[in-house]
Amino acid sequence: MSSWIAGEISEVDALYLKQLIATDPEVLEAWEEFKHKFLPEDVHNGFLRYEDIPWLPAETITKKTPRKQIRNILLYVSVAAAMLTGVVAGILFYNRQAPTKAVVAAADNKNITLQLANGKTINLSQAQDKIQLAGAKLTNNGKALSYTLDGNNTGSNDAGAISKLTVPIGKDYKMFLADGSEIHLNSGTEVTLSLALKGSSREITVSGEAFLRVAPQAGRPFLVHTPHGTVQVLGTSFNVNTYDSGIVKVALVEGKVQFAGVTIQPGKEAVYTVEKGVQVQAFDEDETLGWQEGKYYFSDVTLQEIVNVLPRWYGTNVLIDNPKLAGEHFAGMMDRNKPITTFLDNLESARKIKYHFDNEGVLHLK
Repeated sequence: MSSWIAGEISEVDALYLKQLIATDPEVLEAWEEFKHKFLPEDVHNGFLRYEDIPWLPAETITKKTPRKQIRNILLYVSVAAAMLTGVVAGILFYNRQAPTKAVVAAADNKNITLQLANGKTINLSQAQDKIQLAGAKLTNNGKALSYTLDGNNTGSNDAGAISKLTVPIGKDYKMFLADGSEIHLNSGTEVTLSLALKGSSREITVSGEAFLRVAPQAGRPFLVHTPHGTVQVLGTSFNVNTYDSGIVKVALVEGKVQFAGVTIQPGKEAVYTVEKGVQVQAFDEDETLGWQEGKYYFSDVTLQEIVNVLPRWYGTNVLIDNPKLAGEHFAGMMDRNKPITTFLDNLESARKIKYHFDNEGVLHLK
């Protein structure tokens, strides 16, 4: 919803959202409530006024902490930076009564779902084994989905039409495709595709973050569509991240891919931003790929950046009561396999940041 207001949503997703609003009373009610959280002029101009807020260059804030020093500990860097709080991986907005407080609202859906083109939704979080569709038989074990095709895969049946797999906040899920490729979806991620992968190219669309191992097929490239370009794959493994609005990151582990006209080599990451286009740089495998093991490594990041991850990993709404804390920098690791309080206790010890949960379950930091 936030991306639609900001004018950064794809035509396909915009149409899908419009259909939901028109047909689902609960979605309509949520949409009306969401719109009223913003000032009318911000909705109209796509939050243009936030672009004038001055930013401090990263070099003047702090230097990157070596990975070996921070892998198992949390360090506090005593520097504050001017921060802009935008819309990232959930609904992040300024409270109209108290604009210095940032709130991150997590999604309510708790189930991994597969939505078919005919509108039918299959709950993959339930204990299901075999699921029969028109043109395909699915096997779901709660952690991964695989399927076989029966040969009758026209564009009009379940296997041939476009489906959407959605992984909610706090979970991850794997999908094994008919061509032998594998997709590992991080929390808060959607992938749309035809299960049959018909045509001269194999095409999917990713919103969120996913790690892919693509099976090579001569003459049939694998295309991954993102909000700001398409990744062309020739049989490889790589990570694609579209969580942040206006940013796409493609990190190549092995093989060869092209993105936005740039060929990426193994160990390199192409980062696209609206302002700078594509820039290629080395990436830290722990920080980029650690999510597959439920670990989020971070170095030289602000508390606000950490707060942006918490709703996506734990489904917890967060409120920073003291705005001065938002720009302070930290390094360390968050383990999604452990309770959120384990990480919060470490955070509290490192910087004496206090936390508590209110009666509605909202996490407060001060």
